[in-house]
Amino acid sequence: MSNKIRKTSGCEAEMRKMMYQYILFDLDGTLTDSKEGITKSAQYALRSFGIEEKNLDKLEPFIGPPLSDSFREFYGMNEADTEKAVRTFRERFETVGITENKIYPGVKEMLQELKDNGCLLAIASSKPEVSVHRVLQMFEIEQYFGIIVGSLKDGTRTTKIEVMEETFAQLKKKVGRAYSEKKVLMVGDRKFDIEGARHFGVDSVGVTYGYANDGELTKAGATYLAEDPQAVASLITGKKPYQKYADRSSLKKTLEILAPLAAYWLIQLAVYNILYYVLAKSGEVSTVCSAWLNVAAAIATWPYVVRCYQKSRTPDCAEVVTRRKKKRITREWGLVAGYGISLALFLNLFISLLQLTQNSASYQKVAGAQYGIPLPLGLFVYGLVMPCTEELLFRGVIYNRIKKYFPRVLAMLLSGLVFGCYHGNPVQILYASLMGLAMALVYESYGRISAPILFHISANAVVYTCSRFGFFAGGTRTMFCMILMLGLSLLLTYWYAKGLFSKFISR
Repeated sequence: MSNKIRKTSGCEAEMRKMMYQYILFDLDGTLTDSKEGITKSAQYALRSFGIEEKNLDKLEPFIGPPLSDSFREFYGMNEADTEKAVRTFRERFETVGITENKIYPGVKEMLQELKDNGCLLAIASSKPEVSVHRVLQMFEIEQYFGIIVGSLKDGTRTTKIEVMEETFAQLKKKVGRAYSEKKVLMVGDRKFDIEGARHFGVDSVGVTYGYANDGELTKAGATYLAEDPQAVASLITGKKPYQKYADRSSLKKTLEILAPLAAYWLIQLAVYNILYYVLAKSGEVSTVCSAWLNVAAAIATWPYVVRCYQKSRTPDCAEVVTRRKKKRITREWGLVAGYGISLALFLNLFISLLQLTQNSASYQKVAGAQYGIPLPLGLFVYGLVMPCTEELLFRGVIYNRIKKYFPRVLAMLLSGLVFGCYHGNPVQILYASLMGLAMALVYESYGRISAPILFHISANAVVYTCSRFGFFAGGTRTMFCMILMLGLSLLLTYWYAKGLFSKFISR
């Protein structure tokens, strides 16, 4: 998100600078992940009509709109059958289904931040009001809301418009003369929430971690899109996530960011030297044996690195987000691999053209060790093991920690620089810094560590193979290939940067 007004606590004059002060929230798919309870209860109700639906994903459209509308629209039920289906649904939901619910990560923190900034929070849900209270109490967040409105079991106030109408009536009564539609913001995950906001002339936030179909929120006219609860809070308060740690000392930030790198290096160094010492007693350690020692040292770091990664990464809000990202990376794996290969080839051709490798003794030493082993072993070590290990560390851990304290673009640049400096010699610092920046871009674009791993594996495997066959030797053909790879890598950089930019700004 961009152009968000920064919040300053304390002074009332500063507080009035906030654009929105009355925040209406949907419940299912916005504050809580109610998929299991709702879909299993819908499955239970359909079974009473002889309809067997085993795939719960197909019942996700029941999350959000009024139940009667869903049974009519998706299963063509008449009025009598719809009433029976709703009753049967509630038989299970009110006893079992309501407990099959999870609060999204970051929701409590978001509500607390908004409350601390003086916002009046309200619930406007199509779920029965008694159930809304039970869910809020179950997750201990009822105290954050000054107004709670849901549907009524007597058949009145069932549509989203009717629910919001009652919410606005209570809001106007509570606020009095200070009320203004310009200060109201509706937050929801389905088109019904967005359409309701448009009906009453207020702005809206569509949360993309909910159960809307691709493009649904934009088509419905959402004013903003938010990828997680923290993005919602940042939009309203104007306070970016990293600003929460502004008071933390630079030393503490640096230690938190670089400590995993130091530990990784020490573990790797210790394992390699211990094994080397043991083998050296039996005779000279060959280049091939040294490569296997590198593999053992890298694998020895995995338990520590994986544990750090799990602590450093921001988990997906919902199962639906995980599924979308998996589908996207599966569909675009060729694009990711092509980006890694084209950028890596261009940089190697450019470095070769400038003859930087010939003038760097430190690089020549590293290259001698890397290319002095059989091709299959080299591809295993430098095209598979090292990319997986380095991506878990540099993107999964270090980049995520840098992002905690700095704006996203700056975090990408810094993480690339750290990755470059780690390689130690001038040639690899230039190469790895630019590759590290691109891999951070790919990581942000997909939100999955598998994306930069695929990028890194593709780049390393192709460059290693090309180097073994003298592809970077120079000549007219090499120059043409360099220009071609430059164009392709720039095009893909623009593709990912544009997508990432649009992902984090308001419509």
